[in-house]
Parts: sequence; structure tokens; C-alpha cells
Amino acid sequence: MKKPYLYIILLISTLSISSCSLLKKPSYEETAWEIEFDNERDTSKPINKEEVKIEDRTLANYYEGWIGTPHRLGGNSKKGVDCSGFVQNVYKDVYGIMLPRTAAEMEKALDPIDSKSSLKEGDLVFFKNKSKKVSHVGIYLKDNTFVHTSTSQGVVITSLNDKYWAKLYYRGGRHPKLKKVKDKK
Repeated sequence: MKKPYLYIILLISTLSISSCSLLKKPSYEETAWEIEFDNERDTSKPINKEEVKIEDRTLANYYEGWIGTPHRLGGNSKKGVDCSGFVQNVYKDVYGIMLPRTAAEMEKALDPIDSKSSLKEGDLVFFKNKSKKVSHVGIYLKDNTFVHTSTSQGVVITSLNDKYWAKLYYRGGRHPKLKKVKDKK
């Protein structure tokens, strides 16, 4: 009698894996998922928040309170957060904009920015995994840095030039409500 409930819980858990989905199903026949998010990443030290001085103090003050928050798939609080949960919180609390919940949905909702040189503070940066799906999102700061949730280090600031992230970088995106303000700068 208890087994059907277990299967339902397992199904719901599996379906909820939608954001930060750099996930790969193992080649053997098992239902476990293996996260391969940071394992190929250049392990040089993360960028310290003091090294990145951005103009938007509201954004800086907000994300600084999240630095070090651990990664938790599906999480959206300071107890644990995934990439899209973090970005969703920043946009809601700093800009008053409610974004969709997953990285892929966020990418579709924003105006694309194809050139890294056109990125401005607060723009989103998107990454694709080996299956060519948008699977990770962060917030651009300046000087090719972005703040995001790393599966191994939690909320951190990283360089877009980092070997791992440069390989997966897809493009940036700007929310239409921020477009006019950011384009004037």
C-alpha cells in the first residue's frame, strides 16, 4: 500500500528538476541523476565580492547578502537556492520584476543580447549544457563577471572568462522593463 505513494513522490521529485538542469542521466539503467555542473570547471579561486565594484548599489547590496548561500535544487531561499531561484529573487526584490521559474523560461522571456560587450549590470547571462538546452542563469555584474549559484560553492561571483563557463556560455538577456534604463547608461 505504501509503494504507490513512494512512486508518486519519486515522480514529483523527478518532474521538479527543471532549473539549473545541467543534469545527465547515467548510462546504466537506473533512475538516479548525476549532476555534472562544476566538475569540469577550472578550480581557480572564486572572485571575491570586494573585487567587483558595480554601479548599482541596490543590486550589490542585495546579492552580497546571498554570497555563500548553498546550492539546493529547486530551492529559492537563503537556506538553499538554485540558479533560477536566486535570479528570480534578485529580480523580484531589486527590480520589482517577476521572472519565470526556470533558466530556459527566463531566456525566452528576455530580449537577447548576442555580444558579451553589450552586457550591462543586471542583465542575465545564460549557459547551455551538452544537450544544447539553456540550463543555467546568472546575473551580469561588470568586467566579464557574473553572480550565480554554483552547485559546489553556492552563490558566488565568477568570471565569464573562466574556462568552464566560457565553454558553456550561450548569450545574455535584458528584460524589456530594464531595457530603456540600461540603454541610457
